[in-house]
Amino acid sequence: MISFIIPAYNEEKYIERTLKSIPNNFEKIVVCNGCTDLTYNIAKKYAKVANLSERNVSRARNFGAMMAKNNFLVFLDADTRLSKNSFENLLRLKDKNLVGTFKVKFNKNTFSSFSFSTFKNILPLFKHHNGSGAIFCSKYAFEKIKGFNEKITKGENHEFINRARKYAKYYFLRNYSITSSRRFERLGYFKTMLFWIKEYLMGNKDYPAIR
Repeated sequence: MISFIIPAYNEEKYIERTLKSIPNNFEKIVVCNGCTDLTYNIAKKYAKVANLSERNVSRARNFGAMMAKNNFLVFLDADTRLSKNSFENLLRLKDKNLVGTFKVKFNKNTFSSFSFSTFKNILPLFKHHNGSGAIFCSKYAFEKIKGFNEKITKGENHEFINRARKYAKYYFLRNYSITSSRRFERLGYFKTMLFWIKEYLMGNKDYPAIR
């Protein structure tokens, strides 16, 4: 079968909806990293839950992968859901040695979110695979590259996929991951874009948490 691994930092507003969206025949693992809210208590109603004191999303994903019983892993952000037909298509892939991503769209249909999701969905054509809230990988490839690089906190999905592609075939699943537009709502489209562009070019800072 398939294991869903969800890192969560203070996601009490989103975690329940995300977990309910995953069918119960899939293993669900939530790793709370540095949570100070009710995320842990909510998540344990629906999933296996671990608690890490340090806020490090890559370490949380790696810890969740160690807990996983299955040989096909889906790493899902706590504010991200998959379109319903995604689960059926993932089951068709579960016995293959793959690493991949989904198409992306935001949970609110505004011009800004539509424009950015369109941009995100073009990136795989240029071999830039950042995941946008959801990526999948065979456990074989995950173990070969020893998981996510815990020393980086930005662009870790892209870096992970590039390394995993040495041991697994890349696959772009045409189903959607539906993610929260909260960053646009809080910061605005242009500030969000400017921040990502600046940090992509100059680096070193973690993304500010939007809760």
